[in-house]
Amino acid sequence: MKSGIAILFLICTCSLYGQKESSPFITPEMFGVESDRADAARKNLKNLQRAIDYAIVSGKTLTSSVGKKYYIAGSLIINGFVNIDFGAASIIATDTCKMLLVDNGVHRKWGGKIRNIQLDMNGVSNCGVYCNNVYKLKIEDIGITGIKTNSCGLCIMKGYEIFVENMHCEGCQDRASGIVVRTHDCHFVDCVMIDCHTAVDCNGSNFFERIHAWIGNGGRWLSNSTFFRVSGGGPIFLHQCFSDTFDNAFDITTKTTLYVSQQKNFHNKIMWNRPDDSIHPVFIRFANEQIAKESSIHIDNSHVGGLSINNKNRQTFSNYKDTAITVTNSYIAP
Repeated sequence: MKSGIAILFLICTCSLYGQKESSPFITPEMFGVESDRADAARKNLKNLQRAIDYAIVSGKTLTSSVGKKYYIAGSLIINGFVNIDFGAASIIATDTCKMLLVDNGVHRKWGGKIRNIQLDMNGVSNCGVYCNNVYKLKIEDIGITGIKTNSCGLCIMKGYEIFVENMHCEGCQDRASGIVVRTHDCHFVDCVMIDCHTAVDCNGSNFFERIHAWIGNGGRWLSNSTFFRVSGGGPIFLHQCFSDTFDNAFDITTKTTLYVSQQKNFHNKIMWNRPDDSIHPVFIRFANEQIAKESSIHIDNSHVGGLSINNKNRQTFSNYKDTAITVTNSYIAP
């Protein structure tokens, strides 16, 4: 009887590793990861890390399927070329981790692709995707939810040529940020930022196209909410972006060069549920007069709508009038 059980175990083990070797795909379940079990978060962290490490070494694609939910209690580390196509499955944080910690930066070497994945920061994680040192990585079809106070969905610290496409970030608390980037030559396309107190915080020369950001959620976090903060570097390029109901559309905290084309600025009156004399959104806010004079801001072919309450536009175009702002072919609310 014992010999029969041993033979059966051997057959199952060979079958599992045979699948790994014969197929270009691997799944978390092949490494003992369990779906829909919050109490398996620590075990899942260890086993899902094993799956990622195997994908890096073997060159196989790590995949799953929609509806699967994997709880983790810590950071998943990606330290080499990786191909992840997660089938819209979810990873859910249970502690204050950086959920995906990517540190695979090799100069002029392609870092791989992370796509089709849902990250639930669950109001506890510090960051959804943290790119510590990354080159030539593609991130696409990704959703990041549950961003807590003083945390961010995507943070890019070092590297270049990181391409982000079709990303949805949803904050849940004050001072939640969608995108924080601290390097250059990265591209962001078709990103939706929902209830992120700061949609984008950019330090570096980067490119943004069709970034649609809006504040809803009952108007709780309008004060100092920002569509796009410039915290260093430049030039920065934005095209066909949409800022919806922010206290500051652009917050310029340091000298910069900024090119904005086909921008739409909009305000939902219902959100501004406060006395008229306390409502004063600004389209371009400079940190001080010197930064306002030294920066070069170009607005072209854009529609800068105001906030009309009691027949008065409560929005100010800029908090400093004597600035180097060039406006061409654009509508600016009077």
